[in-house]
Amino acid sequence: MEHKDKKLKLDLDFLGEGAPKKSEKKGSHQPSHKSTVDESAMSDGAKWTLGAIALGVLIIIIAVSASSGDSNSTATTNTLPPPSNSESLNDIFDTSETDVEAETDTNSYVPVAERTQTTPVVQTPLEICQERNGYNATYDSATNSCGCTAGYSLGATSQQCVNFTVARDESCASQWPGTSFLKVDPADGKNICDCEVGSYWDSGRTACYSLSSFNQSCVNSYGTGAYSTTEDGKRVCDCGYGYDWDIERNSCVSTASINAICEKDVGRNSRYAGYVEDGKYICTAPY
Repeated sequence: MEHKDKKLKLDLDFLGEGAPKKSEKKGSHQPSHKSTVDESAMSDGAKWTLGAIALGVLIIIIAVSASSGDSNSTATTNTLPPPSNSESLNDIFDTSETDVEAETDTNSYVPVAERTQTTPVVQTPLEICQERNGYNATYDSATNSCGCTAGYSLGATSQQCVNFTVARDESCASQWPGTSFLKVDPADGKNICDCEVGSYWDSGRTACYSLSSFNQSCVNSYGTGAYSTTEDGKRVCDCGYGYDWDIERNSCVSTASINAICEKDVGRNSRYAGYVEDGKYICTAPY
């Protein structure tokens, strides 16, 4: 029995070495297992609640920061602030030049009624004559007609008061184109007209033309090689150097072409003699 009690005591002592110590406070007692479980459960719930609250606060802070960042970004993008309610576009842009032009146009405006009610200008008879016939025109109240001052006469074509020489030239040119005053005929005192320098009378002495005009007329009628000349005081056409009339005298042909006919019909070196008989070219004898 003694050995059993001793072994039991040793076992109890051995177990006591690893066992937790009790609280040294007097009168205190170890809480029951149920109470420890409840406090542990309440601690976890509080943690979850606090965690949720912290997470919500963090989300709110992030949202506020993002909103503040967008607002700052927008403010830096718009370089010019919009005008206030009391600020107009004229305060931003300089429109002084446009305003001046508008005022000028308004001040220079003349009502239609004032423009149409102008007093008509009344011309004197002398002013009317001078407007028609030039500065040297006069007015005759006795005949109610216009005239020219001394030394001037009314031009036939210009209808202006010009000196006598110009007036005579215009008188000749109006009757015979291309002519001018030459002299006064002593027999009857009439003006004698003649062609101007470089111009010539036509065959009927009805007008004057330049020599180039006559030549061109001959070419138009008789072909290349024709030219204008005078015969018995009249203007006629003839064939120039290197050309001769054809057999019918209807056109000018080259002399070389006639010589070719003579060589063919008469013989080598035969040439055109310069005239036509019995409807044939007369050719020289060959040599």
